[in-house]
Amino acid sequence: MILNSKEIKAIEQKEFRLRKNSFSLMQSAGEKCAHYISSNFSKDKDFFIICGPGNNGGDGFVIGKNLIKKGYKVKFFLVLPVKNKTKDNYKALTQLNSKIFNLSDLNKDLRKSSKPVIIDCIFGTGLDRNVNSNIKNLIKLINHKKTFVISIDMPTGINSDNGAIMGEAIKANLTLALHCKKVGHVLFPGVHFSGLVKVLKIGIRKSLNKIVKSKIKENCPSLWIKKRFPWKQYNSHKYSRGRVYVYGSLKNYIGASLLSSNAAIRCGAGSVTVVANKNTIDKYNQSFFSLLKIEINSQKELENFLKKSVITSFLIGPGAGVGKDTIENVKLILKYIDNVVVDADAITSFNKNPKQLFSILDKNKIITPHEGEFNSIFPHLKNIKNKIEKTLMASNKANCVVIFKGPDTVIASPDGRVCVNTIATEELAVIGSGDVLSGIIVSLIGNNKMSSFDGACAGVWLHSFAARLVKKGLIAEDIIKNLPKALEQLDNKYN
Repeated sequence: MILNSKEIKAIEQKEFRLRKNSFSLMQSAGEKCAHYISSNFSKDKDFFIICGPGNNGGDGFVIGKNLIKKGYKVKFFLVLPVKNKTKDNYKALTQLNSKIFNLSDLNKDLRKSSKPVIIDCIFGTGLDRNVNSNIKNLIKLINHKKTFVISIDMPTGINSDNGAIMGEAIKANLTLALHCKKVGHVLFPGVHFSGLVKVLKIGIRKSLNKIVKSKIKENCPSLWIKKRFPWKQYNSHKYSRGRVYVYGSLKNYIGASLLSSNAAIRCGAGSVTVVANKNTIDKYNQSFFSLLKIEINSQKELENFLKKSVITSFLIGPGAGVGKDTIENVKLILKYIDNVVVDADAITSFNKNPKQLFSILDKNKIITPHEGEFNSIFPHLKNIKNKIEKTLMASNKANCVVIFKGPDTVIASPDGRVCVNTIATEELAVIGSGDVLSGIIVSLIGNNKMSSFDGACAGVWLHSFAARLVKKGLIAEDIIKNLPKALEQLDNKYN
């Protein structure tokens, strides 16, 4: 479950009413954080707990108090004054029996050569404006220090509702998320600044999660592995595992469709056939021997072929070319085939008339735009900051599953389901990576296979997981080579 600031606040307020005591939840949160820290960090380190003026600072006071009880060396810094003496954070402050240092003291200490563990409790969820200049300079100093940083709930400076940097943000090594992950933990750049995110249960009743009805999930195999993931069975044969078709590329771009086809047959398809023309079919014959080929040279031939063929799923886009011919081919394929992935050139071809594309899509179809492609067909959504909201609105507009690619790929369905992928690696920023992804996805979907949404989530996860097996220097072909390893690990854990 992933929540925004309003949703987590609603849950907390309900918990307060049930407890008839809001301070006890702050105590519980601080105790759980202190327990995690003491279980993972030795006492030979100095700890700087940097507190802000709100409840996040109050959590820091409770954390420090509990760490001191456990024998840790803790130094408290209050970087902004606590003005409201009726609030829980002031109560937590008054219960300390420690000296409290100020922002000026902290700036001096951070310029020393020592490397303390920093516990960031300046601002948590709900930050909706840029941090002031003093805090901005402090954040720069902390990041420059390059010491280990633990952020409580959210790294200071990250907007918990969209992952944006509010002027400047702390780069945490570890974030202890209270009760659940927030949107800012999973969307870029917040996902980068959060480091490793560990969710701590702090005593909020699980039943209260129902009051917000969140449909946002973090992508992981448990969401989709039991939903017809196409494992090979003892009685499988090549056609029982699905007949995947890939529309061939222009003469100089067959590499794109070859990458897609190779990924598809590695992953979930029994047979993969490329639809080629007379100018390209020989190139496919020379390049990929286990790939089936069929020669089609006109839209009439394509239509006749689509009418009479048994096709599980179809991919069009990689290297297909941008223009009228691709538009007409997409129209034909979507008319006759239920499960289709529309990618790359097949998306861009509709940038002057996206409504034409939307009118022929449905819940079984998938489009896979990166940011540039997304903005070209959904220009009215360009200025929306929250990528989850943006993808959901696009999915509703297009009436299909939308995979909005990026370091924080978001998958949305017209029925309101959303899945955010958080295991991507920067190594995926390489040519051909998207072609591999579309090939994986098209191999997973179709009749007696995965639904478009589940297949999209599974494909995005597998793509990222296979890429993570390469530390540096990844090229698109490496993702395909690592698919067997990724599938083996998935099989060992879940099948």
